[in-house]
Amino acid sequence: MNQEISLYGNTIDSYSELESFLAGGDGRPDPGVSEIFKPIKLRSSLLDSEKVMHSQIDNLVIPSNIEVIEIAGWGLVTVSGFEYSAPKLCQYPTDNNCTGTYFIDEEPIFTIDGDKTVVTASALAGSGEKWWVNINKYNFLRLPRIGHASILEVTPLLDFILSKITDYSFTDTTYISTSIPNYNGNYLKLSVHSPVTLDAYDVDGNHTGKICPPNTDLCYVEENILNSSYLEFGEGKYINLPEDEFSRVSLQGTGIGTFTYESEKVLADGTLTTSTFVDIPVTTQTQAEITLNQSTGILELKLDVTGDGVIDFTLAPSDTFDPITYLQIMKVTIDSLDIPQAKKKAFSKRIDNTIKLIEKGKIDKAKLRADKFKSVLEKVISKPDPKKPKPKKLSKTDAQMLLDMLNHLLDNIS
Repeated sequence: MNQEISLYGNTIDSYSELESFLAGGDGRPDPGVSEIFKPIKLRSSLLDSEKVMHSQIDNLVIPSNIEVIEIAGWGLVTVSGFEYSAPKLCQYPTDNNCTGTYFIDEEPIFTIDGDKTVVTASALAGSGEKWWVNINKYNFLRLPRIGHASILEVTPLLDFILSKITDYSFTDTTYISTSIPNYNGNYLKLSVHSPVTLDAYDVDGNHTGKICPPNTDLCYVEENILNSSYLEFGEGKYINLPEDEFSRVSLQGTGIGTFTYESEKVLADGTLTTSTFVDIPVTTQTQAEITLNQSTGILELKLDVTGDGVIDFTLAPSDTFDPITYLQIMKVTIDSLDIPQAKKKAFSKRIDNTIKLIEKGKIDKAKLRADKFKSVLEKVISKPDPKKPKPKKLSKTDAQMLLDMLNHLLDNIS
Protein backbone atom coordinates (compact mmCIF):
# COMPACT_ATOMS: atom_id res chain seq x y z
CA MET A 1 0.00 0.00 0.00
CA ASN A 2 2.91 2.38 0.69
CA GLN A 3 3.98 1.96 -2.92
CA GLU A 4 0.60 3.17 -4.18
CA ILE A 5 0.58 6.14 -1.79
CA SER A 6 4.10 7.18 -2.84
CA LEU A 7 3.02 7.10 -6.49
CA TYR A 8 -0.49 8.63 -6.32
CA GLY A 9 -0.62 10.35 -2.94
CA ASN A 10 -3.60 9.79 -0.65
CA THR A 11 -6.15 10.51 -3.38
CA ILE A 12 -6.44 9.49 -7.04
CA ASP A 13 -8.03 12.68 -8.38
CA SER A 14 -6.95 12.97 -12.01
CA TYR A 15 -7.60 11.06 -15.23
CA SER A 16 -3.92 10.15 -15.67
CA GLU A 17 -3.65 8.76 -12.13
CA LEU A 18 -6.83 6.72 -12.54
CA GLU A 19 -5.63 5.31 -15.86
CA SER A 20 -2.29 4.37 -14.30
CA PHE A 21 -3.94 2.67 -11.33
CA LEU A 22 -6.36 0.70 -13.52
CA ALA A 23 -3.47 -0.48 -15.70
CA GLY A 24 -1.33 -1.50 -12.71
CA GLY A 25 1.14 1.35 -13.09
CA ASP A 26 2.07 0.92 -9.44
CA GLY A 27 3.83 -2.32 -10.35
CA ARG A 28 1.42 -4.68 -8.60
CA PRO A 29 1.40 -8.23 -10.01
CA ASP A 30 -1.67 -9.93 -11.44
CA PRO A 31 -3.60 -11.53 -8.55
CA GLY A 32 -3.91 -15.29 -8.37
CA VAL A 33 -7.24 -17.04 -8.88
CA SER A 34 -7.86 -17.26 -5.12
CA GLU A 35 -6.61 -13.73 -4.31
CA ILE A 36 -10.04 -12.15 -4.54
CA PHE A 37 -9.15 -9.10 -2.42
CA LYS A 38 -6.38 -7.82 -4.68
CA PRO A 39 -7.34 -5.31 -7.41
CA ILE A 40 -6.94 -6.67 -10.94
CA LYS A 41 -5.18 -4.88 -13.79
CA LEU A 42 -7.27 -3.92 -16.81
CA ARG A 43 -6.17 -5.05 -20.25
CA SER A 44 -4.50 -2.35 -22.30
CA SER A 45 -6.90 -3.03 -25.19
CA LEU A 46 -9.87 -2.10 -22.98
CA LEU A 47 -8.16 1.09 -21.84
CA ASP A 48 -7.21 2.02 -25.41
CA SER A 49 -10.83 1.65 -26.52
CA GLU A 50 -11.97 3.75 -23.57
CA LYS A 51 -9.46 6.50 -24.39
CA VAL A 52 -10.78 6.78 -27.96
CA MET A 53 -14.35 7.21 -26.70
CA HIS A 54 -13.17 9.61 -23.97
CA SER A 55 -11.39 11.77 -26.55
CA GLN A 56 -14.44 11.89 -28.81
CA ILE A 57 -16.72 13.00 -25.98
CA ASP A 58 -14.24 15.57 -24.62
CA ASN A 59 -13.78 17.13 -28.05
CA LEU A 60 -17.47 17.25 -28.86
CA VAL A 61 -18.58 20.78 -29.74
CA ILE A 62 -22.33 21.42 -29.74
CA PRO A 63 -23.43 24.09 -32.25
CA SER A 64 -24.44 27.38 -30.66
CA ASN A 65 -27.92 27.22 -32.17
CA ILE A 66 -28.73 24.05 -30.19
CA GLU A 67 -30.00 24.52 -26.64
CA VAL A 68 -28.36 22.15 -24.14
CA ILE A 69 -30.28 21.11 -21.04
CA GLU A 70 -28.73 18.79 -18.44
CA ILE A 71 -30.94 16.87 -16.02
CA ALA A 72 -29.65 14.97 -12.97
CA GLY A 73 -31.43 12.75 -10.48
CA TRP A 74 -30.70 13.68 -6.86
CA GLY A 75 -31.36 12.47 -3.32
CA LEU A 76 -30.52 8.76 -3.45
CA VAL A 77 -27.31 7.49 -1.85
CA THR A 78 -24.80 6.88 -4.64
CA VAL A 79 -21.26 5.51 -4.78
CA SER A 80 -18.91 8.44 -5.45
CA GLY A 81 -15.56 6.71 -5.01
CA PHE A 82 -13.59 4.04 -3.18
CA GLU A 83 -11.16 4.11 -0.31
CA TYR A 84 -8.44 1.47 -0.32
CA SER A 85 -6.70 0.27 2.84
CA ALA A 86 -4.40 -2.54 3.82
CA PRO A 87 -5.73 -4.31 6.93
CA LYS A 88 -3.75 -7.21 8.33
CA LEU A 89 -4.86 -10.70 7.32
CA CYS A 90 -3.82 -13.62 9.53
CA GLN A 91 -3.54 -17.06 8.03
CA TYR A 92 -4.87 -19.17 10.92
CA PRO A 93 -3.95 -21.48 12.51
CA THR A 94 -0.23 -21.37 11.66
CA ASP A 95 0.28 -17.67 12.36
CA ASN A 96 0.61 -16.47 15.93
CA ASN A 97 0.21 -12.80 16.88
CA CYS A 98 -0.98 -11.94 13.39
CA THR A 99 2.12 -12.47 11.29
CA GLY A 100 0.06 -12.96 8.14
CA THR A 101 0.23 -10.97 4.93
CA TYR A 102 -1.37 -7.62 4.13
CA PHE A 103 -4.03 -7.29 1.46
CA ILE A 104 -5.67 -4.32 -0.21
CA ASP A 105 -9.34 -3.99 0.71
CA GLU A 106 -11.82 -1.49 -0.73
CA GLU A 107 -14.62 0.45 0.92
CA PRO A 108 -17.13 2.57 -1.01
CA ILE A 109 -17.56 6.30 -0.43
CA PHE A 110 -21.21 7.39 -0.59
CA THR A 111 -22.94 10.69 -1.34
CA ILE A 112 -26.57 11.85 -1.39
CA ASP A 113 -25.82 13.84 -4.56
CA GLY A 114 -26.90 11.24 -7.08
CA ASP A 115 -29.62 8.98 -8.44
CA LYS A 116 -28.21 5.75 -6.92
CA THR A 117 -26.15 5.11 -10.08
CA VAL A 118 -24.68 8.41 -11.35
CA VAL A 119 -23.44 11.26 -9.15
CA THR A 120 -24.76 14.72 -10.10
CA ALA A 121 -21.24 16.05 -10.69
CA SER A 122 -20.99 13.62 -13.61
CA ALA A 123 -24.54 14.06 -14.89
CA LEU A 124 -24.15 17.87 -14.91
CA ALA A 125 -20.55 17.99 -16.13
CA GLY A 126 -21.36 19.91 -19.32
CA SER A 127 -22.00 23.60 -19.92
CA GLY A 128 -25.74 23.48 -20.52
CA GLU A 129 -28.72 24.64 -18.46
CA LYS A 130 -28.79 22.48 -15.31
CA TRP A 131 -31.82 20.96 -13.58
CA TRP A 132 -32.09 18.71 -10.52
CA VAL A 133 -34.82 16.11 -10.03
CA ASN A 134 -35.50 15.44 -6.32
CA ILE A 135 -36.04 11.67 -6.55
CA ASN A 136 -35.84 11.29 -2.77
CA LYS A 137 -38.82 13.60 -2.23
CA TYR A 138 -40.77 12.22 -5.20
CA ASN A 139 -40.47 8.64 -3.95
CA PHE A 140 -42.18 9.46 -0.66
CA LEU A 141 -45.44 10.12 -2.48
CA ARG A 142 -45.30 7.93 -5.57
CA LEU A 143 -45.36 4.28 -6.58
CA PRO A 144 -43.56 2.66 -8.28
CA ARG A 145 -40.43 4.24 -6.85
CA ILE A 146 -38.03 6.00 -9.15
CA GLY A 147 -34.30 5.48 -9.69
CA HIS A 148 -31.67 6.09 -12.34
CA ALA A 149 -33.21 3.87 -15.01
CA SER A 150 -36.76 5.15 -14.52
CA ILE A 151 -36.17 8.87 -14.06
CA LEU A 152 -38.22 9.66 -17.19
CA GLU A 153 -41.25 8.29 -15.37
CA VAL A 154 -41.25 11.36 -13.10
CA THR A 155 -44.37 13.22 -14.20
CA PRO A 156 -43.09 16.78 -13.52
CA LEU A 157 -39.96 15.97 -15.53
CA LEU A 158 -42.09 14.88 -18.48
CA ASP A 159 -44.06 18.12 -18.14
CA PHE A 160 -40.80 20.05 -18.13
CA ILE A 161 -39.58 18.31 -21.30
CA LEU A 162 -42.95 18.92 -22.95
CA SER A 163 -42.72 22.61 -22.05
CA LYS A 164 -39.38 22.84 -23.84
CA ILE A 165 -40.81 21.18 -26.94
CA THR A 166 -44.08 23.12 -27.07
CA ASP A 167 -42.70 26.35 -25.61
CA TYR A 168 -45.20 26.73 -22.80
CA SER A 169 -44.31 27.99 -19.30
CA PHE A 170 -43.17 25.43 -16.71
CA THR A 171 -43.77 26.51 -13.10
CA ASP A 172 -44.00 23.30 -11.02
CA THR A 173 -40.72 23.24 -9.06
CA THR A 174 -41.90 20.84 -6.34
CA TYR A 175 -39.67 18.04 -7.59
CA ILE A 176 -37.54 19.67 -10.30
CA SER A 177 -35.50 22.84 -9.88
CA THR A 178 -32.51 24.82 -11.15
CA SER A 179 -30.71 24.64 -7.80
CA ILE A 180 -29.46 21.81 -5.59
CA PRO A 181 -32.35 20.57 -3.39
CA ASN A 182 -32.10 20.56 0.38
CA TYR A 183 -31.95 17.25 2.23
CA ASN A 184 -33.54 17.88 5.61
CA GLY A 185 -33.44 14.36 7.04
CA ASN A 186 -30.70 12.05 8.28
CA TYR A 187 -29.67 8.85 6.58
CA LEU A 188 -27.84 5.78 7.80
CA LYS A 189 -24.89 3.98 6.26
CA LEU A 190 -24.77 0.45 7.69
CA SER A 191 -21.86 -1.88 7.00
CA VAL A 192 -20.61 -5.23 8.16
CA HIS A 193 -17.62 -7.36 7.29
CA SER A 194 -17.74 -11.10 6.77
CA PRO A 195 -18.74 -13.71 7.71
CA VAL A 196 -22.33 -12.59 8.35
CA THR A 197 -25.33 -11.54 6.28
CA LEU A 198 -26.77 -8.03 6.57
CA ASP A 199 -30.54 -7.41 6.38
CA ALA A 200 -32.48 -4.27 7.33
CA TYR A 201 -36.21 -3.89 8.05
CA ASP A 202 -38.54 -0.94 8.52
CA VAL A 203 -41.47 -0.77 10.96
CA ASP A 204 -43.79 -2.39 8.38
CA GLY A 205 -41.44 -5.33 7.83
CA ASN A 206 -40.18 -4.16 4.43
CA HIS A 207 -36.78 -5.68 3.74
CA THR A 208 -33.52 -4.54 2.17
CA GLY A 209 -30.74 -7.10 1.75
CA LYS A 210 -29.74 -10.17 -0.21
CA ILE A 211 -32.08 -13.14 -0.65
CA CYS A 212 -30.57 -16.56 -1.33
CA PRO A 213 -33.35 -19.16 -1.78
CA PRO A 214 -32.59 -22.69 -0.52
CA ASN A 215 -31.25 -25.35 -2.88
CA THR A 216 -29.89 -22.82 -5.37
CA ASP A 217 -26.74 -20.76 -5.87
CA LEU A 218 -28.72 -17.88 -7.38
CA CYS A 219 -29.22 -14.89 -5.07
CA TYR A 220 -30.90 -11.56 -5.68
CA VAL A 221 -31.03 -8.17 -3.96
CA GLU A 222 -34.26 -6.85 -2.45
CA GLU A 223 -34.58 -3.10 -1.73
CA ASN A 224 -38.13 -2.69 -0.45
CA ILE A 225 -37.34 -0.05 2.20
CA LEU A 226 -38.05 3.42 0.83
CA ASN A 227 -34.97 5.05 -0.80
CA SER A 228 -32.67 2.26 0.41
CA SER A 229 -29.83 0.38 -1.28
CA TYR A 230 -27.81 -2.80 -0.73
CA LEU A 231 -24.28 -3.27 -2.08
CA GLU A 232 -21.34 -5.63 -1.63
CA PHE A 233 -17.69 -4.72 -2.23
CA GLY A 234 -14.77 -6.92 -1.28
CA GLU A 235 -15.63 -8.55 2.03
CA GLY A 236 -17.97 -5.73 3.02
CA LYS A 237 -21.77 -5.51 2.84
CA TYR A 238 -23.45 -2.09 2.87
CA ILE A 239 -27.01 -0.81 3.35
CA ASN A 240 -28.04 2.84 3.01
CA LEU A 241 -31.47 4.06 4.13
CA PRO A 242 -33.21 7.11 5.65
CA GLU A 243 -32.99 7.14 9.45
CA ASP A 244 -36.78 7.44 9.70
CA GLU A 245 -37.14 4.14 7.83
CA PHE A 246 -34.86 2.16 10.18
CA SER A 247 -36.40 -0.35 12.57
CA ARG A 248 -33.92 -3.20 12.97
CA VAL A 249 -30.99 -5.01 11.41
CA SER A 250 -30.66 -8.79 11.35
CA LEU A 251 -27.33 -10.64 11.11
CA GLN A 252 -26.79 -14.35 10.45
CA GLY A 253 -23.42 -16.07 10.69
CA THR A 254 -22.19 -17.71 7.49
CA GLY A 255 -18.78 -18.91 8.70
CA ILE A 256 -16.34 -18.90 11.60
CA GLY A 257 -14.49 -15.76 12.61
CA THR A 258 -15.44 -12.30 13.87
CA PHE A 259 -17.56 -9.49 12.49
CA THR A 260 -17.51 -5.72 12.92
CA TYR A 261 -20.75 -3.78 12.44
CA GLU A 262 -20.72 -0.03 11.85
CA SER A 263 -23.63 2.41 11.69
CA GLU A 264 -22.91 5.93 10.45
CA LYS A 265 -25.65 8.52 10.85
CA VAL A 266 -25.19 11.35 8.35
CA LEU A 267 -26.94 14.52 9.50
CA ALA A 268 -28.53 17.06 7.19
CA ASP A 269 -25.55 19.40 7.59
CA GLY A 270 -23.11 16.67 6.47
CA THR A 271 -21.70 15.83 9.90
CA LEU A 272 -21.89 12.27 11.09
CA THR A 273 -21.90 10.13 14.20
CA THR A 274 -20.75 6.53 14.27
CA SER A 275 -21.74 3.53 16.37
CA THR A 276 -19.59 0.40 16.13
CA PHE A 277 -19.60 -3.16 17.42
CA VAL A 278 -16.06 -4.49 17.03
CA ASP A 279 -14.75 -8.06 16.67
CA ILE A 280 -17.81 -10.05 17.72
CA PRO A 281 -17.15 -13.83 17.52
CA VAL A 282 -19.36 -15.59 15.01
CA THR A 283 -20.10 -19.13 13.84
CA THR A 284 -22.72 -20.48 11.44
CA GLN A 285 -25.09 -20.73 14.42
CA THR A 286 -24.78 -17.06 15.39
CA GLN A 287 -27.81 -14.80 15.04
CA ALA A 288 -27.94 -11.14 16.01
CA GLU A 289 -30.36 -8.24 15.93
CA ILE A 290 -29.51 -4.54 16.19
CA THR A 291 -32.19 -2.08 17.28
CA LEU A 292 -32.39 1.40 18.75
CA ASN A 293 -33.11 1.43 22.48
CA GLN A 294 -36.01 3.87 22.74
CA SER A 295 -35.16 4.80 26.34
CA THR A 296 -31.48 5.62 25.82
CA GLY A 297 -31.43 6.44 22.10
CA ILE A 298 -28.41 4.13 21.75
CA LEU A 299 -28.09 1.12 19.47
CA GLU A 300 -27.90 -2.28 21.11
CA LEU A 301 -26.90 -5.66 19.72
CA LYS A 302 -28.80 -8.71 20.90
CA LEU A 303 -26.65 -11.77 20.31
CA ASP A 304 -27.88 -15.35 20.08
CA VAL A 305 -24.64 -17.34 20.04
CA THR A 306 -26.13 -20.79 19.50
CA GLY A 307 -29.09 -19.98 17.27
CA ASP A 308 -31.63 -21.43 19.71
CA GLY A 309 -33.76 -18.28 19.82
CA VAL A 310 -32.48 -17.25 23.28
CA ILE A 311 -30.57 -13.97 23.60
CA ASP A 312 -27.23 -14.72 25.27
CA PHE A 313 -25.78 -11.18 25.29
CA THR A 314 -27.01 -7.62 24.87
CA LEU A 315 -24.10 -5.40 23.88
CA ALA A 316 -23.62 -1.64 23.72
CA PRO A 317 -21.57 -0.05 20.91
CA SER A 318 -17.79 0.03 21.36
CA ASP A 319 -15.00 0.76 18.91
CA THR A 320 -12.39 -1.15 20.91
CA PHE A 321 -11.81 -4.87 21.32
CA ASP A 322 -13.29 -6.23 24.58
CA PRO A 323 -11.42 -9.43 25.51
CA ILE A 324 -13.71 -10.28 28.43
CA THR A 325 -16.92 -10.12 26.37
CA TYR A 326 -15.11 -12.01 23.61
CA LEU A 327 -14.18 -14.84 26.02
CA GLN A 328 -17.66 -14.93 27.52
CA ILE A 329 -19.12 -15.41 24.03
CA MET A 330 -16.53 -18.11 23.39
CA LYS A 331 -17.61 -19.84 26.61
CA VAL A 332 -21.25 -19.98 25.45
CA THR A 333 -20.04 -21.32 22.10
CA ILE A 334 -18.21 -24.14 23.89
CA ASP A 335 -21.31 -24.96 25.92
CA SER A 336 -23.22 -25.51 22.65
CA LEU A 337 -20.76 -28.14 21.37
CA ASP A 338 -21.72 -31.81 21.32
CA ILE A 339 -18.99 -32.94 23.73
CA PRO A 340 -19.07 -34.52 27.20
CA GLN A 341 -20.11 -32.24 30.04
CA ALA A 342 -16.80 -32.82 31.80
CA LYS A 343 -14.93 -31.51 28.75
CA LYS A 344 -17.18 -28.45 28.59
CA LYS A 345 -16.53 -27.79 32.27
CA ALA A 346 -12.76 -28.11 31.82
CA PHE A 347 -12.73 -25.75 28.83
CA SER A 348 -14.99 -23.24 30.59
CA LYS A 349 -12.69 -23.26 33.60
CA ARG A 350 -9.75 -22.35 31.36
CA ILE A 351 -11.71 -19.41 30.00
CA ASP A 352 -12.86 -18.28 33.47
CA ASN A 353 -9.26 -18.30 34.70
CA THR A 354 -8.16 -16.27 31.68
CA ILE A 355 -10.94 -13.73 32.31
CA LYS A 356 -9.90 -13.34 35.96
CA LEU A 357 -6.30 -12.63 34.93
CA ILE A 358 -7.45 -9.98 32.43
CA GLU A 359 -9.68 -8.36 35.06
CA LYS A 360 -6.65 -8.14 37.37
CA GLY A 361 -4.56 -6.58 34.60
CA LYS A 362 -2.26 -9.60 34.33
CA ILE A 363 -2.28 -9.66 30.54
CA ASP A 364 0.94 -11.63 30.07
CA LYS A 365 -0.32 -14.42 32.32
CA ALA A 366 -3.66 -14.37 30.50
CA LYS A 367 -1.79 -14.86 27.22
CA LEU A 368 0.07 -17.82 28.72
CA ARG A 369 -3.26 -19.37 29.75
CA ALA A 370 -4.59 -18.90 26.24
CA ASP A 371 -1.41 -20.44 24.77
CA LYS A 372 -1.81 -23.51 26.98
CA PHE A 373 -5.41 -23.85 25.81
CA LYS A 374 -4.15 -23.59 22.24
CA SER A 375 -1.73 -26.46 22.84
CA VAL A 376 -4.60 -28.69 23.93
CA LEU A 377 -6.54 -27.89 20.77
CA GLU A 378 -3.51 -28.27 18.51
CA LYS A 379 -3.00 -31.80 19.83
CA VAL A 380 -6.57 -32.67 18.86
CA ILE A 381 -6.00 -31.31 15.35
CA SER A 382 -2.65 -33.08 14.91
CA LYS A 383 -3.94 -36.55 15.79
CA PRO A 384 -4.93 -38.84 12.89
CA ASP A 385 -8.61 -39.43 12.37
CA PRO A 386 -9.79 -42.55 14.24
CA LYS A 387 -11.21 -45.44 12.22
CA LYS A 388 -14.26 -45.48 14.47
CA PRO A 389 -14.95 -41.95 15.73
CA LYS A 390 -16.34 -41.82 19.23
CA PRO A 391 -19.61 -39.95 19.74
CA LYS A 392 -19.48 -36.67 21.64
CA LYS A 393 -15.76 -36.23 21.09
CA LEU A 394 -14.27 -32.85 20.28
CA SER A 395 -14.02 -32.87 16.49
CA LYS A 396 -11.15 -31.38 14.53
CA THR A 397 -13.59 -28.87 13.05
CA ASP A 398 -14.69 -27.63 16.49
CA ALA A 399 -11.09 -27.67 17.75
CA GLN A 400 -10.05 -25.54 14.78
CA MET A 401 -12.91 -23.12 15.45
CA LEU A 402 -11.82 -22.65 19.08
CA LEU A 403 -8.19 -22.39 18.02
CA ASP A 404 -9.06 -19.60 15.56
CA MET A 405 -10.92 -17.78 18.32
CA LEU A 406 -7.91 -17.99 20.63
CA ASN A 407 -5.61 -16.76 17.87
CA HIS A 408 -7.83 -13.72 17.34
CA LEU A 409 -7.84 -13.07 21.09
CA LEU A 410 -4.03 -13.18 21.23
CA ASP A 411 -3.78 -10.89 18.22
CA ASN A 412 -5.91 -8.20 19.86
CA ILE A 413 -5.35 -8.41 23.59
CA SER A 414 -2.96 -5.91 25.13
